[in-house]
Amino acid sequence: MSLSKHHQSRLLSHFLLLSYLMVLLVSVDSVAFGTAYSTSVGALFFITIAFVCYGALYLLPAIILVRLTFSLSNWGRQPDQAARTLPSSAVAILTTGITLLLLFANAKVFALYGMFINGFIINLVMTPGGLLSLGGSGASDAGFALIAAGFFIVQGGLLWLMRWCYLRTLKHQWLPTRMYGYTLLTLLLTTIGIHFTYAANDAFGRNAIMSLTDTIPFFQHVTSRHFFAKLGYEIKRGPKLDVKGRLNYPMAPLQITAPAKPYNIVWLTSESWRADMLNPQIMPVTWQFANQAARFTHNYSGGNGTRMGVFSMFTGIPGNYWFPFLKEQRGAAIIDVLHRQNYQMSLYTSAMFSYPEFDKTIFSQVPADKLHSLQKNGKPGWENDRTNVTDMLNFIDKRDPGKPFFTFMFFETPHARYYFPPESVIRRPYENDINYATLDKSTLKKNMPGIKNRYINSVHHLDSQFARVFDYLKQHQLLDNTIVVLVGDHGEEFMEHGYWGHNSTFVDQQIRTPLVLWVPGQAAQVSDRMTSHMDIIPTLMPLLGVSNPVSDYAIGYNLFGEQQRSYAYVSDWSKITYIDQDVKITQPVSIDGYAGNRITTADDRPIPIEQVARIAQQKQPATLQLMRDLSRYMVKEHPQPQ
Repeated sequence: MSLSKHHQSRLLSHFLLLSYLMVLLVSVDSVAFGTAYSTSVGALFFITIAFVCYGALYLLPAIILVRLTFSLSNWGRQPDQAARTLPSSAVAILTTGITLLLLFANAKVFALYGMFINGFIINLVMTPGGLLSLGGSGASDAGFALIAAGFFIVQGGLLWLMRWCYLRTLKHQWLPTRMYGYTLLTLLLTTIGIHFTYAANDAFGRNAIMSLTDTIPFFQHVTSRHFFAKLGYEIKRGPKLDVKGRLNYPMAPLQITAPAKPYNIVWLTSESWRADMLNPQIMPVTWQFANQAARFTHNYSGGNGTRMGVFSMFTGIPGNYWFPFLKEQRGAAIIDVLHRQNYQMSLYTSAMFSYPEFDKTIFSQVPADKLHSLQKNGKPGWENDRTNVTDMLNFIDKRDPGKPFFTFMFFETPHARYYFPPESVIRRPYENDINYATLDKSTLKKNMPGIKNRYINSVHHLDSQFARVFDYLKQHQLLDNTIVVLVGDHGEEFMEHGYWGHNSTFVDQQIRTPLVLWVPGQAAQVSDRMTSHMDIIPTLMPLLGVSNPVSDYAIGYNLFGEQQRSYAYVSDWSKITYIDQDVKITQPVSIDGYAGNRITTADDRPIPIEQVARIAQQKQPATLQLMRDLSRYMVKEHPQPQ
C-alpha cells in the first residue's frame, strides 16, 4: 500500500524522532552525569539539557537532507496524492546510519582513549600510513565492517517496521507533524541559551561547568568576555597561548667549530616505551648498558604521542611548534649541523616517515633515499625491527670510516597490538589478540592484565634488538667515539587512570619514558632529577661543536651541565601541559585564559574544585613563561603594503 505525501512526511518525522533517541543512546556513555551531580544540581541540569540539545544538532544534517529530498522528489504533488517514497527513504536510512556510525565510532574512541574524533584523528585517517600505525588486525577490520553494515541494516529495518505499524494505524494521529518542528526549534533556541550560560561561566572564571562540557561530543566552546565587560562585569582574564606567525628557528645562525675527532651518533627510539619498563627483569641487556652510561629516571616526553614526542627530542622545543614546522617544511637544526660536517646518514623506521609527517618536518633535509620505512610490507613490527637493525648495521659496516655517521631507528615492536616472537615470552597469561571492533571499556578492563603482559613480552623483544646494536658497537670498538641515545617516544597507559594506550591524557604512564645517553668519556651516572626530551638537543649540540647559547635553538638544558629544570612541557595535538613538582596544568592552545584548563597534582591526583582557582592564580607566572616560550621562535607576520 502506498502512502500519500502527507502520511509519508509524518512517517519520516516519526522515524527521525526514533533516530534521535538512538543518537542519545549511542552518545550517552561519555557524558559526566555523575560528576555533574556531585558538583551541584545546577551543573547536572545544565549538562543534561546541553546533551539533549546537542543530540538534535548531531542529527540536524540528516533531518535537513531527508526533508530536502522529500520536498524535491514530491514537488508539485498534493498532500493526498501518492508520494514518491524511495528517494527520501533511502536518504533517511543512509544519513541516519552514517550519523549513528560516526557517533558510535566517536564513543568507542572516547571509551578507549579519552578523546573524541578531532583534528588528530582526522589527520590519522587522511595521512598515508596513519591507519596502519594503529596496528589493527584482520579480525578488527572485519568487525568494524560488520558493525558499519549493521547500523544501516538496523535503520532500514526500523523504517520498514515503522511503515508497517503506520499502515495499521493511519487513523491515529500519533504526534502531529508540526510538533516535531516546534520541538526542534525549541531545542535549537535552548542550545543558544546553553552557550550563553557557558560564555558567562567562562567570563567569570567558573571552571566546574566548563570542564563538564568536555564530555559532550563536539561541544562548541564560545566566549563573550567583551560583551560582559561592556555590561560592567569584572572579567577573569588569563594570558593567551598561541603559536602563530613565521618561524624564526634557530634564532641566530649556528656557529660551529667542527671537533677534531667528531662523534658518530646512534639514536634509538622506541614506540610506547614507558619509564618503568627499563628494569633488569624485562630488559636485562639494556639495563646493563644503561648502568654503564647516563640514565635519567625522571624523564618526560615532549608529547603523549609519537608526533610531539619525537619532534621535541629532535628540536628541543615544545611540540606545539609542529604545525609551523610542517607548514614551512622546516627540519631540525641538528640535521643542518650534521650536514655541514658531512655526516653519512641512514634513517630507519618500522612505521612510516610520512605518518607522522617527519619527512616534511624534522627530517625534511634528509634525502628520501636515506629514509627507510617498512610498515607497508604486511609484517608485524618485531619482524620489521629485526630487518631494520640488520640494515642499519650493514650501513655502519659499509660506511666510509674516514667520515662520521649518524643513524636513527624507530622501533615498532611495543606498539599495540604488541607483537613478539615465541622466544620473547616472559609473562603469562597474555591475550592472544586484540580485536578493536569488539572492545568496550568493561571488556578492556577485564582483559587488561593479559594485554599488559603482551606489552611486556614485546618490550622484552625490544631488548634483544637493542642488544644486537650494543654488541655490534662493542665488537667493532665504536663505543669510544660514538654517542648512543636510547629513548621512548612516549609512554603507555594500561588503565591505571581509566584509559588504555597514549595520546589521550597527560598522566605519568603516558608521558614518562626512559632516557639513556652514552657519551664517550662521560662517567656513568643515575640521575633522579626532572629531565625532558627537550634536553637531548642542548646536550648534543655542544658535542657537535655548536657554540651558540642554547636559547638560540632549544628550550632545555645540557644534561651534563650545572643547570637543572624545575618544570617541563608536554604537548598533544591541541593542548600543552605545564608540569612542576607540585602540579600539572593542561591548557588549550589558541584559547584565551583558563577555559578548558585541567589541574591535577604532579602525580595525577585530582585537586578539589574549590582549590583550582587559587592554584591557577599562584601558577600564573608559569603560564606567562609558557606564553613566552610558545612565541620565542616565531616572528609575527604583518600584512604587506598594497
